[in-house]
Amino acid sequence: MIISNRTNLAAGGSNDNIFAGSYIEFMPNDGILQFGFTDDQPVATSDNVQLDVLCGTELIASSFNPRGPGGGPPVYPDDFILSCPAPAGERIIGKARNKDASARNIWWSIMLDLV
Repeated sequence: MIISNRTNLAAGGSNDNIFAGSYIEFMPNDGILQFGFTDDQPVATSDNVQLDVLCGTELIASSFNPRGPGGGPPVYPDDFILSCPAPAGERIIGKARNKDASARNIWWSIMLDLV
């Protein structure tokens, strides 16, 4: 299954969980997740968009910079470099921060393989 969306971040803004309200915010069953991210900026550096990805209490990525220029959904396999196993009921969190002086879009896709 693939779940995807786009999250807008205001200049200097943040989102505590870009996956909130989606099917995988709480894992429906045991499974393996693969995460893909892109953004709409010309070059991704630590000075602009940063992501923290957590599977329950396990930190998968800290201050991760998605590939730019995105301008659209992540491409498999190039943009899918993060993955984690997650048991049923595990909360999946994606914290996003925009440290840039202008608004940014983050495109994200998650491939879910239930076991």
